[in-house]
Amino acid sequence: MNTAKTITISSLLLTHALSGIRTKGVDLERLLRKCGIKASDLNDPQNRLPLENVVKLLRYCNGVLGDEANGLLQYPMRLGSFRLMALAAVHSQNLGQAMERCLDFYNLFTNSFSYELIVRRRFAEISITRRPEQSIVDDYAICSMLSVIHRFSGWLSNDRLILNQIQFDHTPPPYRTELQYMFYGAPALFHQVKNSISFDRHYLEHPVVQTEVQVESYIRRAPMDIFLPLDAGGFWTMEVRRRLKEAFATKRELLSLKVLAEDMSLNPQTLRRRLRREGSSFDIIKSHIRRDIAIHHLGDNQQTIEDIAEAAGYTEPSSFIRAFKSWTGFTPLQFRKGLDTL
Repeated sequence: MNTAKTITISSLLLTHALSGIRTKGVDLERLLRKCGIKASDLNDPQNRLPLENVVKLLRYCNGVLGDEANGLLQYPMRLGSFRLMALAAVHSQNLGQAMERCLDFYNLFTNSFSYELIVRRRFAEISITRRPEQSIVDDYAICSMLSVIHRFSGWLSNDRLILNQIQFDHTPPPYRTELQYMFYGAPALFHQVKNSISFDRHYLEHPVVQTEVQVESYIRRAPMDIFLPLDAGGFWTMEVRRRLKEAFATKRELLSLKVLAEDMSLNPQTLRRRLRREGSSFDIIKSHIRRDIAIHHLGDNQQTIEDIAEAAGYTEPSSFIRAFKSWTGFTPLQFRKGLDTL
């Protein structure tokens, strides 16, 4: 993956994601052609494929199989399952309650895994345990389910859910470098006794800000959000992000570097240097906040692109559209409509 205008996915990751459908007797080459992908594109482990083509292919596979897990689990995950879970989750008071509802929903179905939210003194953990009497086609199913839960949880609260660690009970997969994009750079450990993501427990108190209307938008573009490369960053990056978001929520404007540095009792150049050491910058963080604001508002079809541009701090819709495409590889309208425009 990358953060350039064209976001790409590793052919290795896609090959493993397609392991389930290959066992179902489906004419995969026809589906690949329909999505502008050559079968030979998957043979080169160094090859990368455009995100929009990959998303379109995975959606076609969902439809052909009638399975949101694309044949990776013991039994199909019927179409509409994720939507029902999401509609239940958005009515939660906070993220902890939403996670419980999400995992309770998946545990209703005896299908390859059992799910659990474990809350400790400082940390919380979502674990996925294999059911011994059932199987999965490929270990990518574990990565996929953890990623879905992780990204969806962050979307519910419209914030990053920064992970402390990811654990996998299997050997490192060939696509392991992609995990840094999918899980915001969190350290991944393999050959562990369980599969889990862990994070600071304070996230559980974050309010759920999405609505049923925005769920429908999220569903239309799925699984796009799982693959969008979003930033995490070190202490100073996260602190600057937090302060900018709080200021924007109350004042509807993003603070200047000078004002923010003063609030943090730092010289502006000192703050710049500290962000640079973490591979970030003040301008990049501001852009990412605007992107998140835009993605949140795009879920409401009653808002025009002009309204959303203004909400994200742009005076000209054209400037907003160019910026959004540079962030995600899609125009705001394409992003809102999902696969309808791909």
